[in-house]
Amino acid sequence: MYLEFINPSLSLEIECHSIKISQVLLNLLNNAYDAIQNQKEKWIKVEIIERQHEIDLIVTDSGNGIPVSVQKRMMQPFFTTKDIGKGTGLGLSISQGIVTSHHGKINIDNASMNTRFVITLPKRQRLNVA
Repeated sequence: MYLEFINPSLSLEIECHSIKISQVLLNLLNNAYDAIQNQKEKWIKVEIIERQHEIDLIVTDSGNGIPVSVQKRMMQPFFTTKDIGKGTGLGLSISQGIVTSHHGKINIDNASMNTRFVITLPKRQRLNVA
């Protein structure tokens, strides 16, 4: 199955389980939306960077980043910084599993002035993805 990205200046396809990759993006967008609610300036930006054999899907929001103490735990199942009833703490853990099953990686970009997640995925899969 393929996931296709189209805009006036870019058209590309990657081999993937499109529903699963969409779930990862939706999770990052939902987290970004929740995180910026108390920010004076509220925005979320999605970017795609294409390289020869892989792409980066980047979700950046107007937040000021994630503390290192949280970064160390944020991919662990059931870890959440959200209020009770607002999150299960499974979104990033599941997202990491999906990305890893696609032979990719998901990282926080600490060099960014804002909160920025980078998902790197190969354009073609070496083996079938789960």
